[in-house]
Amino acid sequence: MPTYQDVTTPTEHLSRLGFGTSGIMGAALTTSRRLRLLETAYAHGIRHFDTAPLYGQGEAESLLGRFSRGKRDSITITTKFGLTPRPIPAWFRPLIPIARAFNRRLLIPYRQRRSAQQNPFNQGLKDDSNQLKIEVRPASIAAIETPLAPPIANTPSPPVEYSTAVLRDQIETSLRKLRTDYIDYYLLHECQASYLNQPFLESLEKLVQEGKIRHFGIGSGRWQSSCILNQYPTLPWVVQIPDGLTDHDTSWFSERSSQHLFTHSTLRLSLEKGRGSEQHVLALWAEITNQNPERPGLLGEVLLHAALTKNSLGCVIFSSGNPERIRSNAEILRAATAYRPAAEQLLDALIATPASTPI
Repeated sequence: MPTYQDVTTPTEHLSRLGFGTSGIMGAALTTSRRLRLLETAYAHGIRHFDTAPLYGQGEAESLLGRFSRGKRDSITITTKFGLTPRPIPAWFRPLIPIARAFNRRLLIPYRQRRSAQQNPFNQGLKDDSNQLKIEVRPASIAAIETPLAPPIANTPSPPVEYSTAVLRDQIETSLRKLRTDYIDYYLLHECQASYLNQPFLESLEKLVQEGKIRHFGIGSGRWQSSCILNQYPTLPWVVQIPDGLTDHDTSWFSERSSQHLFTHSTLRLSLEKGRGSEQHVLALWAEITNQNPERPGLLGEVLLHAALTKNSLGCVIFSSGNPERIRSNAEILRAATAYRPAAEQLLDALIATPASTPI
């Protein structure tokens, strides 16, 4: 049975909630509206912001750079190495907002409905935009006690060369777009253990010595991250992973993450049939906290309280295009300590619930 630690603020003034820039780049949002969302997060105490060169076809880093003017000393920033957007012809760029809106409002919901129909055991949750979110969770690695070898068969080639030259080029581009001379957390985006080599790792450490990055780490899936942590256990990795309600091995990553653990995708996950269904979770929470299980917004509160409790010394990252949702999540954070015992009880109940429990 896992032990969920106290919900406290870690060192380096890392805020317990972080705000991601990937979600706000979608739809037909204007730059001014995106900046207002970042300002709303900042006004409600959020001081960590997550971005990457891939987000918004390369626009997200520049947006965060504009926002951080005058605030750089009071916030922390994560950006990433590896994945980059494909070049877009100049003639198509004015159509990008329309394409994003079409993709977000029509194509993504359609594909998710098709996925749910073809995989009836996938139980989806709806976020504040009422879109069904389907995400496959990897098997638990809570029982891992010995180092794992990285996958050998069907290992894909890295999206870019993991070399000193490419690393230097990407870090300089990110620094320029972010309008800063250092990055707090520099993560390897969707990295696998087979991508890594000694010269590249030494280059990361040299960037720390030069002050261009303060910490480096992994921004990948749970399985890929576990392989890297087992193969390179002595490196001071910062870890960022997706963390669903039914992922019960979060403490494994927390123990192996240097400095801080970042978790994300908490509010848009698939829940396992039975023990993870929306109805089952709400019924458990309502019984534990004596609340109405049909109260609007209750499911989001449950998920965020659970995420904050599981990642008790790190940062939980979310993204929203709704200012009211940002304010609501900040309020949930303020109540996290009071709700910690209830969240612990819920998590323990989910572990004890048989997977075959009917919905």
